[in-house]
Amino acid sequence: MDLKAKISLVLGLVILPTFLLVTVVENQLTHPLLSEDLRQIGINSAKTLAAEIVTSRLLSNPNPTAAIESRIQNVLFAQPNIVRVDVLVRDQITGLIQSVGSNFEPDEGDSPAAVFPWTDVVSSEFRNDDNGNGLWEIAVPIEQWGRDFKSPKKTLGNVRLAISMKLVDQIVSTLWRITATGAAFSVVALFLVLSFFLRKAISNDRKLLQAENQNLQLSQQLHEAQRQVMNTEKLAVLGQLTASFAHEIGTPLNAIGGHLQLLREEVVRTGVEVPKSTPERFDLINGQVEKIALIVKGFLQRSAKPVSQTQLVDLNQILEKSVSIVRPRIDSMGVEVRRKLDRTLGPLRVVPMDLEQVFLNLLNNSLDSLSAKTQRKERPKLLLEVSSHLQREEGQEWAELSVYDTGEGIKKSDLGNVSKPFFTTKRPDQGTGLGLTICKQLAQKYGGRLDLDSREGAWTRVVVRIPYHGA
Repeated sequence: MDLKAKISLVLGLVILPTFLLVTVVENQLTHPLLSEDLRQIGINSAKTLAAEIVTSRLLSNPNPTAAIESRIQNVLFAQPNIVRVDVLVRDQITGLIQSVGSNFEPDEGDSPAAVFPWTDVVSSEFRNDDNGNGLWEIAVPIEQWGRDFKSPKKTLGNVRLAISMKLVDQIVSTLWRITATGAAFSVVALFLVLSFFLRKAISNDRKLLQAENQNLQLSQQLHEAQRQVMNTEKLAVLGQLTASFAHEIGTPLNAIGGHLQLLREEVVRTGVEVPKSTPERFDLINGQVEKIALIVKGFLQRSAKPVSQTQLVDLNQILEKSVSIVRPRIDSMGVEVRRKLDRTLGPLRVVPMDLEQVFLNLLNNSLDSLSAKTQRKERPKLLLEVSSHLQREEGQEWAELSVYDTGEGIKKSDLGNVSKPFFTTKRPDQGTGLGLTICKQLAQKYGGRLDLDSREGAWTRVVVRIPYHGA
């Protein structure tokens, strides 16, 4: 569909319904207003006739019918919409209602009392006649004051009047036709005017499109050149950082590993009695030293395509192992540890060191928060809770692993920033602001995410969600 066809479709779908809506609203507003005006005209005409009957004392004449019907003819001449006028009085002796003037011949046997009930107040009623045309039936009492104007009014009779709504219906119908004609004319005029300008606009649009395509190609070439330059600079900086990092970390790391091995051999050689947990602690320390060495090695090889080291691992076991690594610090601080582990949770295929690094970062953050709280509050409740469970959400299964602590919490204003690189709420000598960033990146590596919630001065909960594909 070309632009001209689209414009035509828009005109048809927007302008025509708009005019139709305006016409309907106009009809709904105009018809009641005109109907009310016509009703007021009928009431005023009936009141005028009633006043003339009273002031001219027409009912006192021996034969008032001729004079009253003359007045009725004047009313009909002044208001052509009035289709019927009846003047009724009550016989003073019998109390029966009788007609003393009308422009309408009643059917034989019709009683005025049956056709027109007596009224002492001005009233109006809308109805449809036998042909389905709307009309207002209006009743106005013929009232006379006492001679001293202090006596109550006396109702001498009724003026009954029917005023047709044909004129209102004709006006509304005319407005409908005028609006519809205006809508059609406006659409045709707009279409002709737009067609004139569209020819020029289409030509200019083609030229503009050609220029934009050229600019887009040039922009892509420029962005590609900038990307290559940035990648080159990043690689250069990364090489420098890698060499410096390997030199600064590798040397003391080798020294620690060597002295640890010598210390272990010395204990075995001398036969010194040591607690049963000492060999396990040697293994634990040696494992952490090897892990640091692997991290350094992985950093050095980051620019190359990583070798897949994923395997099926027990998430609960990794949680337990991470807690055992920080157990000395937990015991020294007197922290209560709670476990809520789903033992039915099956294994996941991940790199074990990735998840262990995540949990160690989270556990150390919690212990730092608990430690800070002990410095600010006397005998606080120190609680560390680790949990695991399976969560189903929108047809997807997730392994949820959480670390909860009752530490000093995080300010609400800092919640959105704590996972950003180098942002930290700790003192400069206590953290670099990379722990949560690394945890978030490792969770995203497996298609998961890291969620954090906290209340300042009360608690913090970090949840790691990883897509679960159970065996």
